[in-house]
Amino acid sequence: MFPQRSTNPVRQRRIELALTQQEAARRAEVSVATWRRLEAASGLDGFKADNVRGFARALRLGMAEFHRLMGSDEVDEVDQESDDLVRFFNASFTGDPITAADAMALHSTVAFSDFAPMNSKRFAVEHALGCGFPAFLKGEASIREVDLLRDLPELALTQVNNHWLVRMGERIMRVGGLLGEGRVPRAVCLADEYALSIVIMNTDPPSVGDVLHMYPGLHDREHLAPRYWEDEDGHELVVDWRDRMLGALLPPEEAHDYRRHDLLVLEMHGQGIYDISDPRHPLRWFDRDDLQGRCQSSLDYARLSDEEKETREREALERIGW
Repeated sequence: MFPQRSTNPVRQRRIELALTQQEAARRAEVSVATWRRLEAASGLDGFKADNVRGFARALRLGMAEFHRLMGSDEVDEVDQESDDLVRFFNASFTGDPITAADAMALHSTVAFSDFAPMNSKRFAVEHALGCGFPAFLKGEASIREVDLLRDLPELALTQVNNHWLVRMGERIMRVGGLLGEGRVPRAVCLADEYALSIVIMNTDPPSVGDVLHMYPGLHDREHLAPRYWEDEDGHELVVDWRDRMLGALLPPEEAHDYRRHDLLVLEMHGQGIYDISDPRHPLRWFDRDDLQGRCQSSLDYARLSDEEKETREREALERIGW
């Protein structure tokens, strides 16, 4: 009998992530030939530094983890980039309203999505490789095969064109981009609200087996067990974390006249909005409004003491003659 050939660790990791070679190459922003060369290699000699970082990103591994996967002894040297990123996120996200681990988990959802590679921040339709949003634009896939965008309401997907979807994709990339710059993403239009909610609902809570393992040292307000959502009470914990993110990053319902809430109810009842003058119509989602101002005003009021609230209410009643 012939001895069984051991599985290449890169190939094994790619299979664990349910990626084809084409999909992995696109995430790494390299050619398929370069990716195949990686899977046949026993080390990283001959690969450019940018390619190596792309390989790690495609496999959802930190640089140190990827080098260990490849049997490299350069762990201390390549850890510097990860350490710098961890320090940056720890300094930028202190728990008000989200922790560094929360921010990194949300950022990773966008960075690792098939829809929005974060390196170029541009759509590369000619490099579609039969998957993702570029493939949809080329007519090679349906919108239901596009990561993140497929979670848009049906009433939006049935009333918009490709240009609208590109704009929506840019709002989703904006979420990841702002987090990567150390800034908390805030909604300035209804499209932003949907982009934020889609990213949040596609993100698992940070855990030792995921983001906290890939980027050790990220600050979090509580110690999390490895992949705790796989336990008996896991689903409830995931829901609680996502609800906390929605509450932290989206404006309160009363700040925008329940537009998004109305759309959810309408979709549940199979109804749509076809009047483009209606502010809830998809073509109006990108209209900038005063969400930030109204949201901040609502938050400032909520943080007042009961005595200060009573004083303001009394002054307001006096102004209208009550």
